[in-house]
Amino acid sequence: MANISDAIEQFILDNLGEDDAIDISRNELASFFSCAPSQINYVLETRFTLDRGYIKESRRGGGGYIRIQRVPLENDDKMASLVIDGIGDELTIKRAEQIVEKLMREGVISKREKGLIDSMISGSALAVPLAIKDRLRAQVFKACLVYLLSTNEEI
Repeated sequence: MANISDAIEQFILDNLGEDDAIDISRNELASFFSCAPSQINYVLETRFTLDRGYIKESRRGGGGYIRIQRVPLENDDKMASLVIDGIGDELTIKRAEQIVEKLMREGVISKREKGLIDSMISGSALAVPLAIKDRLRAQVFKACLVYLLSTNEEI
């Protein structure tokens, strides 16, 4: 049986459907699932991230809502900048793999390019002390993505 986070995520995805955006009320969703609003926050922060192709916008106050917007990945400088800014200074292997998987699913990179990136950012390829591994992975990954997302050349 799926846990509550999986159920909330699936509910949001089902309601998003083929649309580019959805507005939801955190409190209404929490009431619907009989859970705390913090559980909704957890799902939004872990399942609807830039890595997975979503941007969140929050409006507070009376009639407040959270807008979840799907970001189409395209081969352009704007998307490259958005992805690069979202990576930050450090990048775990799990998060990097999620980004690469999303890029492949969206057709931005090929299966071959995915394999190359995966091997470049793997723990064994980055033979440095653990304390700096995530920082080095972020730098290597950003450099690779800048090239891939800003060029139309085939490998």
